[in-house]
Order: sequence, then C-alpha cells, then structure tokens
Amino acid sequence: MNIVVVGAGTGGTKIIKTLSSILDVKVVMVIDRNLNAPGIALAKELGIRYSDSLTAMEKVDPDLIIEATGVTAVSEELTQMYKDKCEIITSKGAKLFMSLVEKNNQTLDRLNYQIEAIKEASAIVQGHLEQINNSIGNVHEISNKLLDIANKSNHHIMESDKILQYVNKIAKQIKILGINANIEAARAGEHGKGFSVVAREVQNLADNSEVNAKEINKILSLLSEEISKISEQLDKLMNYSMIQVEASKEATKAVENLLEKANI
Repeated sequence: MNIVVVGAGTGGTKIIKTLSSILDVKVVMVIDRNLNAPGIALAKELGIRYSDSLTAMEKVDPDLIIEATGVTAVSEELTQMYKDKCEIITSKGAKLFMSLVEKNNQTLDRLNYQIEAIKEASAIVQGHLEQINNSIGNVHEISNKLLDIANKSNHHIMESDKILQYVNKIAKQIKILGINANIEAARAGEHGKGFSVVAREVQNLADNSEVNAKEINKILSLLSEEISKISEQLDKLMNYSMIQVEASKEATKAVENLLEKANI
C-alpha cells in the first residue's frame, strides 16, 4: 500500500516513523509547506520523496492519503482533489491514528528499555559465569594435583612398609643371635657373665625394634587408609566439578541465546 502523509510536524513525523517500520506499507511521499519541518528531514533521511505542493502526489499514485496538519482548509482541498482517486484519512482520523502511534511508540520504547535491561543483566550473568568456569577449572586442576600427591604418598607408604618389614626381619635375626649368645654365655659359666649382659641388651634392643616397627607399621596402615579416603573424596570432587562445568556451559549457552534474541 502506497501512502502519502500530508503534514510533517510532530504528529506527521511519528506517523512516518511508524509506517516506515511496517513491511507491507510504503510511505511514497511527504508533503508540507515548510520544507524544514521535522517530517521532511526524516523523509530525506529515509529516502522518501517530499514536496511543498499537494499536486505533487499525482506523480506517485497513492492508495491512501493521511492528512496530519489538522487544518480544515487543507483537508477540504485534499477531499476536493483526490476523493475519487484514493482513500483519505482526515485530521480527525489522523488524530486517532497519531494517538495509536504514540501509544505504539511508548510501548516500543518500553520494550527497548526492557531489552536493554535484559542485555545488561545477561552480560553481568555471563561475566559471573565466566568467573565460575575459571574457578571450577582451578578446582579441577587442584583436585588433580591433590590426587597425584595422594597417590605418591601412598606409594611412599608402601615403600616405607617394605623397609619396616626388612627392619623387622633384622630385629628377629638379632633376637635369635641374642638367644644364642645367652646360651653360649651359660655354657661358659663364670667367664661368660659379662657376655651374658651384652646378649640380654641385644635381645632387649631387638624386642624394642620389633615393637616400634609394628607401631610404625600400624600408623602407616592407618595413614594409607586415610589417604585412600582422601583419594575417594577427590574423585567425587572431580565428578562434581565436571557436573558444574557442564551446567555452567549450558547456562552460558542460554545467556548467549538470550543476548542473540535480544539483538534481533
């Protein structure tokens, strides 16, 4: 539909702006005696033909004329010239139309404001999500390091256990030597008393070494159990981190989609 707007004041400018955003409607000309009117400036900006004469619209063959001046003489002249050629909306109809346009513009402004608010909030959320992603990544990295440390500690405990088994074996051998030494001291009678004292001390040392080795082994076993528990919890932490990463990615994607739709 080809439309001519007569009157390029404030009301006419709003009508031009609104009609220009409708796909099936084309403003083909704007007419006003004042070529410095705001509607004429908008027509120039939008590439719409303009004139200061009513007769100029004969060149564009309009389907509809909107009289937006509110001047009775202009309305009467338009009726006389074009009533048999196309539809004419007089100043009263144009006033109603301009009221609807004003309401529409207010609604659009409100929607634009809300879209900007959504975009701003989404940008803030996106920034926080990026921080969360980085934080989760750091937690994941630390968990890996701690798990590696736990595995190495467990390996060291196993190595220590081997050493303790070796120490325990030596202690048993020393204990046997002490028993043999006591037997030989008893056979030597009076001459073996001094040697008997040394043999008993060696036996006592062997007994103490064996007891201490068992205690250390017990502590290492408990420590190994605790490290195993830590490793188990770290595995769970890593799984939770992966879940958080995936959830954060989905949230980021949702925010990006929202921003993309807000920019349409």
